[in-house]
Amino acid sequence: MSPPKTLKEKYLYNPNNYIVAVIFILSITSFFFLDISSLRNQSNAGDNDIFEAKVLEVISERDPTKQDITFVTTLKVQELLVEVPDGESTKRINITNDFSPVKTGNKIYVRASLFGEAGESHEIVSIGRNRDLLLLAVFFGLLVLITTGIKGIKALVGLVFSFSVIFTYIVPQILSGANPVTVSLIGSSVILIGTLYVTYGFNRKSTSALIGISITLLFVGLLANFLVHGMNFTGASTEEATFLTFAAKNTISLIGLLIAGIIIAAIGVLDDIAITQASVVAELVSTDPSLSKAQLFKKAMVLGKDHISAVINTLILAYTGASLPLVLLFFLGDYPMGYLVSNELIAEEIVRTLAASSGLVLAVPITTLVAVTLFKGNGVALNESRDSLRSDGGHIGHHHG
Repeated sequence: MSPPKTLKEKYLYNPNNYIVAVIFILSITSFFFLDISSLRNQSNAGDNDIFEAKVLEVISERDPTKQDITFVTTLKVQELLVEVPDGESTKRINITNDFSPVKTGNKIYVRASLFGEAGESHEIVSIGRNRDLLLLAVFFGLLVLITTGIKGIKALVGLVFSFSVIFTYIVPQILSGANPVTVSLIGSSVILIGTLYVTYGFNRKSTSALIGISITLLFVGLLANFLVHGMNFTGASTEEATFLTFAAKNTISLIGLLIAGIIIAAIGVLDDIAITQASVVAELVSTDPSLSKAQLFKKAMVLGKDHISAVINTLILAYTGASLPLVLLFFLGDYPMGYLVSNELIAEEIVRTLAASSGLVLAVPITTLVAVTLFKGNGVALNESRDSLRSDGGHIGHHHG
C-alpha cells in the first residue's frame, strides 16, 4: 500500500487541479463573450419596456380590502417615490404600488402602464431579488466548501461549466433554428465530459460513469422521442411554449424542445447514480482484488438496487412538488380521472418522470458492467482505484484496506 499523499502532492503538484482552474476561467470568460444582442435580434418581440428602478421613499401606505367572488384579501397599497433611468441620466417619479409591499432602497422592475399618459404612468411588474439570490448562492457555496472541501469546489466548477454550455451553446443554437434534440445531445455530452472529469479527475471511475451515462442518455432520447410522438404531444401545453413560437424569428420545433428538455433533465440524475456505481466498483476492487468479475458485478448491484429505489422516489416527489399547484387546480374541477392524466400538461410530466426513471434504472447495470470491465484484472486499475478513493475522501466510504 502506497503512503498517503502530502498536501503539496494532493493539491499543488496535482495537474488535475490546474485543469479545473483553466476550465473555470474559460467557463466564466465565455459569459462575457455571449452576445445577448444577437440573441435578441432573433426575436420578434418589440423593445423591452421593463427597466430597473430604485425605491427612494415610501410616501404613504394604506390597507384597503380587495373583494373577489371567491376570496377576500388585504393588500398594502403604497405610494412610492422611485428613481428610474431617463436616457443618459435618471429621473424621479411617483408610482402607486399594489403589487407587493417594498421598503426604501429596494430594487423594483417597472414598465409603462397601459393606462394614463404615455411615459408618465408606470406600474410595478416584479420585485428585485438579485441581492437575496446572490447571498443564497454564496451561502450554498460556503456550505459546500465547508462540508466537502476541494471536492465540493470542483463540483461547483462543474456547475459553472454546465451553465456555460447551456447559455453559450444550447440556448443560442436552439434560437438560431437548430434541431433541439441534436443540440441537447451534443451539449449534454460536453457537459458530462466536463463535469465528470472536473469533479472526479481523469481516471477510470469518471470514464466508467461517462460511458454508462452516454449509453443511457441515448436510450432516454430514443424513448422520449417514441413516447412524445406516439402520444401525439404538441409541445404547446404551456403558455411559455406557445409564446415562444411567436417570439422567436426562427421556427423552433416544440416537439423537439420537449424531447430536449427530457434529455437535459435526465443528466443530473444519471450523473449521480452512475458515478456512485463506479465508486462502488472501485471500492470493492480495492478492498478485495480476488473477486471475480461476476462476483464484483453482483456485489455492486446490491447497492445499486438500493440507490435505484431511493432515487426513483426522490425523482417522482421532486416532479410532483414542482407541479403541485397544477395538480391541485385540476383536482378542484369535476373532471374524470382519465381526462386528468390524459391532459397534455399532466401527461408531459408523467412522460418526463418515467422516461428519466427508466434511464436511471438502466444506468445502474450498464455503468456497473463498464466499471467492472475497466477496473477488474488490471494492477494499474487497482492502484488507480485506491488513489482515487484516497483523494476523493471516499465517495461511498473511507478505504480501510
